[in-house]
Amino acid sequence: MTKKEENLKKLSSKVIPMNFVKKCEGRWTHSDWEVFCSSLKEKGYTPIDFDQVGLLLEEKRTIYLEKNKK
Repeated sequence: MTKKEENLKKLSSKVIPMNFVKKCEGRWTHSDWEVFCSSLKEKGYTPIDFDQVGLLLEEKRTIYLEKNKK
C-alpha cells in the first residue's frame, strides 16, 4: 500500500470528511474544497490522492443527504 493509499484509508476512518459535509450542508464551493484540502495538508494527511478525497466526500454527502431528507 502506498503512502497516498494509507493516508486516504486513515482519513476515511475519521469524522473529518463528514464534518466538512455537515458544515457545508452537503454543498460546497471550489474555494471550500481548496480550504479543506489545505487543512488535510496541515493535519498531515499528505501525500494523498485528492481525486479520491473528492469521491470520499461525495459518498459522505450521499449519507448526509439521506439522513437529512425532509
